[in-house]
Amino acid sequence: MAYLEYSKSVLPHRKFNRGTGSAAFPEVLVSVRLLICFWITTLCPANARGQKDALPLESIESAVQTATFSTHPVAVVIRGIVIFNHRPIVIEDQTGATEVAPRNTELLALGDEVEVWGAMTLAPQPTVLNGQIRRLWGGSMPPPLSITPDQAAGGENELSLVQTMAELVDFGPAGLTGIRLNLRGGHQSFSAVLPNDSLSGELPTKSLQRGATLLLTGILEMNHDLNLGHGNAFTLLLRTPEDIELLEPPSWWTRARLLLLVGIAVTLFLIGISGYYRIEHARYRAVAEERAGIARDIHDTLAQGFAGITLQLEAAQQMMGRDTERAGQLLNGALQLIRHSRDESHLSIDILRSLSHSDRLDVLIRHCILQKGAASRTQISLETHGSQPSLSFNLVNNLFRITQEALANAVQHAEAQRIIVRLNYHKHEVTLEVQDDGQGFSPDHAPGPEQGHFGLTGIRERCAIIGAKLDLRSGPNGTLLGVTVGV
Repeated sequence: MAYLEYSKSVLPHRKFNRGTGSAAFPEVLVSVRLLICFWITTLCPANARGQKDALPLESIESAVQTATFSTHPVAVVIRGIVIFNHRPIVIEDQTGATEVAPRNTELLALGDEVEVWGAMTLAPQPTVLNGQIRRLWGGSMPPPLSITPDQAAGGENELSLVQTMAELVDFGPAGLTGIRLNLRGGHQSFSAVLPNDSLSGELPTKSLQRGATLLLTGILEMNHDLNLGHGNAFTLLLRTPEDIELLEPPSWWTRARLLLLVGIAVTLFLIGISGYYRIEHARYRAVAEERAGIARDIHDTLAQGFAGITLQLEAAQQMMGRDTERAGQLLNGALQLIRHSRDESHLSIDILRSLSHSDRLDVLIRHCILQKGAASRTQISLETHGSQPSLSFNLVNNLFRITQEALANAVQHAEAQRIIVRLNYHKHEVTLEVQDDGQGFSPDHAPGPEQGHFGLTGIRERCAIIGAKLDLRSGPNGTLLGVTVGV
């Protein structure tokens, strides 16, 4: 009676082959296994260990096939090698693998060969429920099956010991102290879990670097419910930290670093473009300033000279019939202006030629000293120090004109016997000094344009044009004129 109740609750309603008068063979086999399972677990629990001999020893694949013909657990006896010794335990033989939910708490080592008997179920994966485990002997681990992540996602090797290669995306805690590695390989995203009781030591730091390529060995467990499997097709159950092997450290060329390098390159490119336009603008500005300086110099020399000549000739023309003597004086004045304008034009041409041939400023000053020295008895010398940097026409022209005017004042007004011109070239500035031993004067009370003296006023104006600092000191023993300008 008890068995009838048990069979009604366990056995599904079966259809018999009425044409032959016999039941289908698999369903008869399931009925026999259910009867044995009922006898072992219900009628004789005290003699359960001895009654397992009534069941045939079979392979894991055969036990799984038998369980497919029943919607309820089926009593089985199987043998296999322990490939995962955490709960649940996983054993494997040459035909397949299955989980075992053990009844006893016997400690097992990886590679142990065991005999298991209990109730086999397939939901959600092959599992022996309430399994009795007997250790037969120790052994070695079978070699893992080397597969790709795409092959693992197919599910044919579920619960098998596999080995695959993948890239580490990130990692986080699993349980209290376990670790979950999130990986990517092929077209699959999956995870690998190392239980907390397997972490006897620290994991290598290099193995946990994002982007590292790892070789993983573990039990393949399919995620039948993707909501519970973090959206991954499968999970690898790792046994020890040694199941994680670093194949290749992460590449330096990460996405973030590439974006950073692109940003730096774009920034440098923009800075280079900006610098180029700044240099071009400065060059054009220097050319424009140089042209403006040439035009100003022509205006101050030739144009002014021609205007004076025109006035002298017009006045002489008016005096020709009335005052011949006065007309001659005006013509002589016009002739002097012509000679002066000619000299000024030659001087401007010499300055431009010296710049085109990269001549030094001291070469022009030395020519001026030779001319002044030949026209007077004054001893004039030139002292130079340093190497001349690149100077514009505007700078060379004004420094030369200042030197020329200072020498003229020292010879004509101070009646100096000795004049020293010092020209010092520095990295970022040029210093010009003209020192004489003649009669000094008071710079604050020196005659200006109102009295017809334009020399000192012209020097100050030229210093202002080039942005130079003027230092003028004079006393009874002579005068020192110093000009400092940046380059």
